[in-house]
Amino acid sequence: MFFTPPPARPAHRPPETVAPPLLFALLLLALACVPAAGQVGGLDNSGTGGIHTIQGRLVGPSGRRSDLRLKVRLESSGSGDSYVFSDANGTFRFTGLSPGSYTVVVEGGDEFETASETVLIESSTISTPRGVVGTPFSRPLTVQVYLRPKRGGDGQAPAGVLNASLATVPKPAVEFYHKGVEAERRNENERAAELLRQAVDAHPDFPLALYELGITYLKLKHPEKAAEALTASLKLVPEDQASLLAYGRALIELRRVAEAEEQFRKVLKKNAASPSAHLYLGMILLGRREFPGAEAELKAAAGTGAGEVVRAHYYLGGLYWELKEYKRAADELETYLKLSPDAPDAGRLRTTIKELRSK
Repeated sequence: MFFTPPPARPAHRPPETVAPPLLFALLLLALACVPAAGQVGGLDNSGTGGIHTIQGRLVGPSGRRSDLRLKVRLESSGSGDSYVFSDANGTFRFTGLSPGSYTVVVEGGDEFETASETVLIESSTISTPRGVVGTPFSRPLTVQVYLRPKRGGDGQAPAGVLNASLATVPKPAVEFYHKGVEAERRNENERAAELLRQAVDAHPDFPLALYELGITYLKLKHPEKAAEALTASLKLVPEDQASLLAYGRALIELRRVAEAEEQFRKVLKKNAASPSAHLYLGMILLGRREFPGAEAELKAAAGTGAGEVVRAHYYLGGLYWELKEYKRAADELETYLKLSPDAPDAGRLRTTIKELRSK
C-alpha cells in the first residue's frame, strides 16, 4: 500500500533516501486499490447499525450517467430516512445498513420524474446443522436507476432532454450496451467487454459504450485497451469529466504520468470540487514527493465528503508519516479506519497507529 509503514519497522528512513522508481511502483499499487472513476459516489455512512451497503448510479434518458447532483433518499420503516446527493458521475452509496427492506428514492428536480427502487437486504448469518451461527458477512447491493424526463402540459419532454435521447443510436447497439452494463454490474468483466465491444462495432460514435468499455478494460488490467477506448470517447465528448478521469487513470497505469496529470487538471478547471481529480492529482504529487501540493489536493478530496474521502485520509496518513509528523499521521489513519472499519489491512494499520503514537 502507498506510504503505509509496516507494523514492525525498526527505524524511520529519511525522505531523501527513497528512490523515485520505488515511489512510482507504490503509486501504481495504490491505484489498484482505488475504484475506477465513476464507480463510487455520494456517500452516507450514518447507517442503521449493520454492515451492508446499497450503492447505485443514475442513468439519464440518453443512456449516459446523469451529471446532475440529485438528492437520493434511503427510506426504511424501522430506522427512518437518510439522504445523499449523487456525485458528478451520478453515483451514490449508503453504508452500515442492517438487514431489512429499503426504498431508494431519487428526487428528479425540474427535469426528471421522481424514481424509486425497493431493495431487500437479507440476513447474512449462516447456521450450521448443529445450530451454530456463523459470523455475518457484508452484502453489497447495487441498483441502477433510470431517469425519465418530466412531461409538460402538452405531454412532451423538454427539448434539451429530447436532444440527449438515444434516438440516433441504432437499437442493436443500445441492446448490446445495456447487456454489457448488466454484465459489468455482475462483475462478469470479460463478458461485459465483449458486449460493449459489439455495441461500439454496431455504432462507433457511441461515447457511453466507449466509456464503459474503457472502465471494463481497467478492471481487467488492460490499460492500453482502456486508453484506446477512452481516447475515442473523448474525441466525441471532449468535456466529459468521467471519461477524462478514467483516461487519466489509464495513463498512470501506462506510466504516462505527465499526460495523466493534464487530464485531472482539465477536470478541476471545469469542476473545482471533483473529489476524484483531487485524489488522483494528490497521489501523483505524493509520488513525486511534492508534499505541499499533495497535501492540498488530498485535503481537498477529503473535504468534499464523497466516497474518495476514505482513501484521501489513508494517503494523508502516509504523507505525514514521511514528514515525521507522527501524531497527524496517526490521526489520519484512525479517521480512515473509522470510515472503513472492514479494510483488509485494518489490523496492520492499528499496529502502525500504535507505533506512530509512541514516537
